[in-house]
Amino acid sequence: MINRLRYFLELILLLPFLPFFYFKEKKLRETIIKLKPQSEFLELGFDKDVKNILIIGESTAAGVGASTQEKTFAAQIYHQSDKDFNIYNLGKNGLKAGRLKRLLAHAKQEIPEKFEIAIILIGANDCFKFTPPGRFSHQLKEFIELLLNQKSVQQVILLSIAPVQHFPLIPGIMRFFLGMHRSILTRELKSLRKNIPGLDFNNFKFEISSEFLASDGIHPSDKGYELMAKETIKSIQKKVIPMESSKRLKN
Repeated sequence: MINRLRYFLELILLLPFLPFFYFKEKKLRETIIKLKPQSEFLELGFDKDVKNILIIGESTAAGVGASTQEKTFAAQIYHQSDKDFNIYNLGKNGLKAGRLKRLLAHAKQEIPEKFEIAIILIGANDCFKFTPPGRFSHQLKEFIELLLNQKSVQQVILLSIAPVQHFPLIPGIMRFFLGMHRSILTRELKSLRKNIPGLDFNNFKFEISSEFLASDGIHPSDKGYELMAKETIKSIQKKVIPMESSKRLKN
């Protein structure tokens, strides 16, 4: 409830700036360097005797900002884990939480029926679109339940929302509101972690420098993806109790 009130206050403060934001967003889309995705679909490892990891999400899952496929988040996870897992990576630039189900469904013929671990990278585009926190939480919860019930996932890892408030090419007033909304959505992720036993929310933080960002000033660089993977490996290596299906969670 308190988080919903924060969102209401945010909307009141945001309203006078909406025309400015619309103009600036259009301008940014025209001027920002367009980097191609390197890993919209990426399959790494073909060992039937090891666990399967699903990586799914927005532009960071799609590898935007990486110089090659080998430098993407998925490839970094694969190599930093000493190739102990099969990796199936699905990414879409501009993806919001409400489209996760659709992205997974479109890849049905290309991925296994079951995964032991799922890593979700989402939230930045929901910040840019100021998605209501209740909707964001509900959509994400539904997707996690789908993973548990239909894909037999035992461990779900949510990663920290991209630090949209620190992107240097975005005007200061926009960064202020993006940071406010990121904080609101981060609280929703923390709430999900409390309410879904076994859910891991890795809210890692990095000092955002030119080394961390790609040439567009928004997406991670090769170094940025390397650091993200290093932090995520810590979550993968945790000894966790397998998550229960949503049917049991609701009881």
